Amino acid sequence: MSKGSSEFVEIAVGVLRCEDEVCLSLRQKHQSHSDKWEFPGGKVEAGETVEQALKREFIEELGIDTDNWQALIVIPWHYENVSVRLHVYQTYEFTGRPIGVEGQVVRWFDKSELRALSFPEANQGILTALELPDQMAITGRFDNQDDLREKVSNVFSKGVKCLQLREKSFTDSEFLYYAQAVLPLIHQHQAKLLLNTRKIQILNEVDVDGIQLSSKALFDFESRPIPKDKLLGASVHNCEEIQQALKIDADFLLLSPVLFTQTHPDMKGLGWQAFKELVNACPVPVYALGGMQEQHLRVAKQNGAQGIAAIGSFWCE
Repeated sequence: MSKGSSEFVEIAVGVLRCEDEVCLSLRQKHQSHSDKWEFPGGKVEAGETVEQALKREFIEELGIDTDNWQALIVIPWHYENVSVRLHVYQTYEFTGRPIGVEGQVVRWFDKSELRALSFPEANQGILTALELPDQMAITGRFDNQDDLREKVSNVFSKGVKCLQLREKSFTDSEFLYYAQAVLPLIHQHQAKLLLNTRKIQILNEVDVDGIQLSSKALFDFESRPIPKDKLLGASVHNCEEIQQALKIDADFLLLSPVLFTQTHPDMKGLGWQAFKELVNACPVPVYALGGMQEQHLRVAKQNGAQGIAAIGSFWCE
């Protein structure tokens, strides 16, 4: 992300969805970022809300009426000559068939195809936000392999679609052993499995979705330590750690503690206002962590979060 003007151009970006497909348009030769796919949208005019801008842009660009736009993510981004703030919303509600009113190519893509396409750089956070669920369960205590599987099954029965396997006392072989033990359940529930470890070479031994780095482990690396086809999460607590996470190209963040938590009694909760301010400066999805219960999901999203991450509210000890 290049440094640019601190004055942002406010852009409304719309993710138009139909089941598992997403509507994209191809930028034309005379436009910046030509021949790259984009989520339709445009500049928010004076006096407009983001939702009003999206309704207008989708009529002008795609010839369709849209409704019920829901916030997904806000992405501040600095290009060399301009700084933009993408206000990204999504909807499944539209009337008509999208066409390229301005002569642009318009196509529907399955969500699984998006990572193989070429987008403007600022759009990478949108792709991750679409890929990640809004709840992440972090493993708590378990006694053995059978106990782990039973507790993971209980997590998935609650509708959670992402599990972070974490245990600081694991040896490398134990981590591998337990990761392999839960993979069949992960596949069965079409969920994601992240391993909380700095031993990133474990990705060569087990086919999980990615790695979650602790706030301390972030500083072990000067650049992204894993391939782009795997997710890289970062646990952060302050601006310095956020900047380090972005430096090594983390795909998403777990920001904590938002509220007071018994697991970190020495740390004061950020509170929702401070959380929102930090999230609004991040170009990647951010989960709220620390004191989170399922009922906090809505307020977390209202404050810019991708969703919530938690141990206690998902894990049965």
